[in-house]
Amino acid sequence: MKRLIILLTFMFSFIFAGCSPGPQSIFEPQKPSLNSLSATTSKESDKLETIQKELSDSLQKAASRKINVEPVMPVYDPLEDHIVSFSAVDENLQTVLYSLSKAVGINIIIDPKINDENKRLTLNFEKVSAATVLREVLGSFDLYYEATQNIIRVKPFEERTFSLNFLDTNLDTTFDVGGDVLGAGEADISTGLSGNFKMSGKGAKKSNPYDVIEGMVKQLISAKGGKYSLNRLSGNLYVKDTPSVIRSISILINNIKEMMSRQILIEARIIEVTLSDGYKYGIDWDMMRNSLSRTSMLDSAKWSGGTLALSGVTGAFTSSAAINALNTFGDVNIVSNPSIRTKHALPAIISVGTSITYKEKVKTTTYVDTASDRDTTEVETSKVFDGLILGVIPFIERDGTITLLINPIKSDVDMASLEPEGTGNESVSLPKVSIKEISTTIGLHSGDTVMLGGLIDKSKVRINEGVPFLSSIPLLGYLFKTDSMKDESRELVIVLRVSII
Repeated sequence: MKRLIILLTFMFSFIFAGCSPGPQSIFEPQKPSLNSLSATTSKESDKLETIQKELSDSLQKAASRKINVEPVMPVYDPLEDHIVSFSAVDENLQTVLYSLSKAVGINIIIDPKINDENKRLTLNFEKVSAATVLREVLGSFDLYYEATQNIIRVKPFEERTFSLNFLDTNLDTTFDVGGDVLGAGEADISTGLSGNFKMSGKGAKKSNPYDVIEGMVKQLISAKGGKYSLNRLSGNLYVKDTPSVIRSISILINNIKEMMSRQILIEARIIEVTLSDGYKYGIDWDMMRNSLSRTSMLDSAKWSGGTLALSGVTGAFTSSAAINALNTFGDVNIVSNPSIRTKHALPAIISVGTSITYKEKVKTTTYVDTASDRDTTEVETSKVFDGLILGVIPFIERDGTITLLINPIKSDVDMASLEPEGTGNESVSLPKVSIKEISTTIGLHSGDTVMLGGLIDKSKVRINEGVPFLSSIPLLGYLFKTDSMKDESRELVIVLRVSII
């Protein structure tokens, strides 16, 4: 009797313990503490960053090249050897040029088109080179000269060939949300994702550098006698025009080449935060900013274009302080850690997710003949994307300022909606896709970090709780465990670090 009382007391103690929310079934692992979870996540982040850096260093090794350095001799101008003092008052240009050539003993020939015009000037030079006098005189009338083989040739136009070396490509930059952007079908009739919900945005109308240069050259070229020829295959631009126009086109092309050569490295970290009950409506970004300002070596932490922009941070900050701060709001999981390079004004796309194939259309054809009837069934499939698409376009200024256009699109596919609906072979799938999108433009400097959030989705998860040991007893264990559904909120956080290279 005494042993029975002890056994019943032991059983009741486990039953009452099962009513408390503490222990779980042995089939369900115990959740780690917040401190251990934070340390584990930070350790995984640092390890992931180290692997990424080693991989990046191994892939980005510059090929060894032998550089042959040869001395470049300056262009010899015989007029630089002659020092003259020269004066004239309201004198004809041809007379001034003829007198200068006689003074230095060099032959001269003037284009007949210049002789037809009445050009007069007043000048006074004391002990300067003849080349300086000639440049200043001809520059006043926008004329060109060249001195070769002891002959000065004065011309109305200068000829020059510019080497462009751009890719002759057309980039149509658009951001579309919904419809066939998330699927892959372009059929005229679709019973799947209809694409009626759509948001669009477009970049510059002209993205081909040759089109841009040709349009600007047309505006600069002289109406009287100016000519140009653009060869896209060889990447050369030939211009014949006055020296002032040639200088303007040269400045224009040099600026475009310098601008198009700028590159940027974008290091992204895509983090998913399973929000705790206290923050089920999302991360408190004001708290996040204050937390980062206190615990990190930051120059500034401010809002810019609806995002949290952090200045004066390092890669170690991204992998430690940010994740530790995010752990305040729930469990942190690093989804992906991509990096990508792109040039000025060229779009970069980062895609993380799964492309799911579903049955879009079924067509059954019945053939009737004298022997027997036969049916032929054709099935068309399409794809829908489940995950994150991140589009980025950088604009890099000369002073290192970066204007970044960011457009993340988060799509969540309801897997239950992919089950075919209908009867027999005529069943098709009607995917249900939840879309969340952010579009913003922000200003940064090289080395700054941007954090984007607000992409929250909710789902139901099954929770299994029970009394340890007793819940695992066959049949009888159902009395000591409970199964329930719980709403779970997750927020996607995108951390971008930009560096000019």
